[in-house]
Amino acid sequence: MEKCSICSRQYPESTLKKMIQIIDRKAYINLICPACQAVVSNNPNYYYLVDDKKAK
Repeated sequence: MEKCSICSRQYPESTLKKMIQIIDRKAYINLICPACQAVVSNNPNYYYLVDDKKAK
């Protein structure tokens, strides 16, 4: 169980999405729950983290 970076609720790791938040030229990895993804997806400071190793 991990916490969502925005709402701090506990979720299983498989439901959380890793997203990168850009603040002042620095990148931070955040775990985002499905409920917060709707809000974060409209924010231009957040990007989905894509792992090339899993894609292959």
